[in-house]
Amino acid sequence: MLSPAQKEEIRRFADRITPKSWNLVLRPEDEIKAPGVLNILISIQKPENEVFTDYFGNKCYPCECKDGIKYFENRYGDVFLKNQVKPALGMVSGRMVFKDVKPTRTERKGKVAKITIKLWPYLGDWKGTMIHELAHVAVFRYNAFKTREYRERALFKNPWNIDLKTLVIKKKLLREGHHGPAFQRAFSMLAKRAIREFGAQIPSDDIFWITVRYELEKYKGRRKY
Repeated sequence: MLSPAQKEEIRRFADRITPKSWNLVLRPEDEIKAPGVLNILISIQKPENEVFTDYFGNKCYPCECKDGIKYFENRYGDVFLKNQVKPALGMVSGRMVFKDVKPTRTERKGKVAKITIKLWPYLGDWKGTMIHELAHVAVFRYNAFKTREYRERALFKNPWNIDLKTLVIKKKLLREGHHGPAFQRAFSMLAKRAIREFGAQIPSDDIFWITVRYELEKYKGRRKY
C-alpha cells in the first residue's frame, strides 16, 4: 500500500508535465469546477482490483469452464490462458465527461471536463505508465473538441442532428487506431517534458529510461505530421 507521500509524488509528476488547465487530483473533492478545466482523477488501485489485457491492450475477463479450467476472454470472444495475458499497469477508465458550469459575474460560460486514470504502480514503471495514459487523455480531449461532442446542438438549427464535417472527422479518428499518429505525438511531447522536468532526478538505471526510450523509438518512424 502506498503512503500519502508516495501518492502525492505520482500526482506531482503528472501535474508538472501537463497543461495548466489540467487539474490532477487524488480525491474527487479536490476537483475544480471552472470553465475550461480538465479534472483528472488518479485512482491508485489495489492488487485485488487488477485488470488483465491481451497483447493489444484489450481488457480480458476471467472465466471458468464447467470442468473448473480457468481462462480469460476479451470482448471479441478471443480466449486466452493465464500465461497469455498480462496485468495492466494503468488504464483510462470510462469516457471523458463534460458538464456545464453555471457562470457568475466573474466567470465566463463554459464546461468543465472529468476523466479517471487507474494506476497499479507496484507492477512496474509508473512514470512511463502515467505518460502513456496521459497521452490517451490528450487524444480523448482533442477528439472531443474536433468532433464537437462536448457541445449540445440546438434542434431548431439542425433538426436531424447531422454534421457532415464531424462525421468525416470521426471516421478519420476511427481509422487512426488506439496508438495512431495523434497518440504518438502526444506521448512524444509528454515524454520529452518529463525528461526536461525530471531527467536529472531519475537515476540512470531506473526502468523509466528503458520503457520511455523503447516507446519513443517504436513510434519514431511511424508518426505522420
